[in-house]
Amino acid sequence: MLIKAIVYLPLKPDKAKRLNLPVKLPVLAEDLPEILDENHIPVNIIIRGLEAQYEISKDQYYKSYLIYFYYEKVKEALNENNLTEAEEWLGKVEQLERDYRYDFFKGVILSRSGDYDQAEIFLRSSTSKNNYFALGHYELGNLLRSKKEFEDAILEYKKAFESDKNFLLPLLRIGDCYMEMGEVRQACDFYQTAIQIDPNFAQAYARLGVAYNILQKYDHAENSLRKAVQIDKTDYLSLFNLSFTLSRLGKHFEAMHILKDLVEKKPQDATIMNEYALILRKLGFYEQAKDFIDRAFEINNNDPSLNYNRVLLTLFVDKEEAIRLSEKLSSPYYEKMEDLITFLRQWRPVDVPDFISDKVKKFKPCMEKGEINVQKLVDLLENEDRINMVKNGILPATDTEIDTVQWLDIVMFIILASNDDPIKMEKNVTKVAVSLYGSGIMLAVAITLMRIFLHISAHGNFDLQSFVNDVVTDIQEYHWQFAKRISELENESFSLEELHLNGIKKGSDFLIELLKVLSIDITEEDLYLIEDNLMKEIYLIFQPIRR
Repeated sequence: MLIKAIVYLPLKPDKAKRLNLPVKLPVLAEDLPEILDENHIPVNIIIRGLEAQYEISKDQYYKSYLIYFYYEKVKEALNENNLTEAEEWLGKVEQLERDYRYDFFKGVILSRSGDYDQAEIFLRSSTSKNNYFALGHYELGNLLRSKKEFEDAILEYKKAFESDKNFLLPLLRIGDCYMEMGEVRQACDFYQTAIQIDPNFAQAYARLGVAYNILQKYDHAENSLRKAVQIDKTDYLSLFNLSFTLSRLGKHFEAMHILKDLVEKKPQDATIMNEYALILRKLGFYEQAKDFIDRAFEINNNDPSLNYNRVLLTLFVDKEEAIRLSEKLSSPYYEKMEDLITFLRQWRPVDVPDFISDKVKKFKPCMEKGEINVQKLVDLLENEDRINMVKNGILPATDTEIDTVQWLDIVMFIILASNDDPIKMEKNVTKVAVSLYGSGIMLAVAITLMRIFLHISAHGNFDLQSFVNDVVTDIQEYHWQFAKRISELENESFSLEELHLNGIKKGSDFLIELLKVLSIDITEEDLYLIEDNLMKEIYLIFQPIRR
């Protein structure tokens, strides 16, 4: 038998300990020239030297190091998802010794191969041989979770964490199990525990943000997701989730900017592009919205919901093209779009009440082919900082917190002036609200006012429960908290004397009170109780429409 020449490379004890190497490292003489930098010795060279040394001496000291580096190669192969190579290195371990680590890696390889039953046998064997092996309990938990055996998985994750309190991934996975079980609040508890231990645990913040979104605790979701992306700026999924959260909070411009940046970074992601198109529509940028939804459709034309959004956004730019595209929609999207198109075809304009006609006519010159020219509109308004910017052709693309009754009469007049076409009405109302206010709450208020008009015009009366059922889901897209206030009206009863109709300052409060007023049968004598001129005027506008 040919015996290979071995040389021994002396290492300083502290360095040997740090690198988990013997203080006298056996190296094949033929490999010595390759060691150019003693601070980095290739693993393959270490293994060849240890193999040669153990072949000669059968020394348990060198054997333990050799097994260790075999396992390093197993881990390296698993990281590259090369299961064949991992199996080959594990076979070398098997020839020397089978301990809890062997069973662990064998279980991991089998799990990656899809043989879950055999994988579970080896992983359970590993943890039975070493009950304090945190990684073993963790991988067993992962396996059980993949089999939807959540309760058993949680037990293993808890054992993993108890074995190593610095190992926080088990807490994250426990939260994931509870999320999959639909127990979102319990999931939050474990994500929060992980964050308390490590305040920079980005994944836990990201998961917590998603959980809060599900619970509709959007303020908390915003805080968690902002923290996640602050720690990990490459966490594009959390940025995407943050854009959803911000939109529900009425911070549409910030959501738009995030999605625009994500579209630039991930130009082939149809999901991101779809959401970007939808928020462009929400802010009144209809032509850009159509451009991006078309690009999303080119990337993925097999998504029925994306295809529906494409038809919907096209409707705001080219109605005839939208009708043609709608014929290719699959059920139930075809039926949904057909209902909308039928509504538009059957729509009949409402006569503007005489007492308000002069005010409405004042805004007609601001419209070109039925669509509002915002700069002409703001020329009729008194100077304010935002108004002045719009007059100069600048739309401030930042969110405000404006919540006011100011200009709500103008929004109502624009609704009346646009009422020959509901599509143009929505476009005009959106552009006016975005330009005048720049706030999600006032955009939601303006859209709700328009939906009241459409509801009464279509039904000939106002039924609060029917209205709430029709609009709440849509209004949530603009401002979730305001939509929640609307939905809560279903559970209340009202009398005119109990309403607070005077001195209303906030637009959101005004719309809530308007809904209450519209749900009450008011006599001519009752009108004298309404001292708020704007409330009385808008109520009287709706009266002739109600049949």
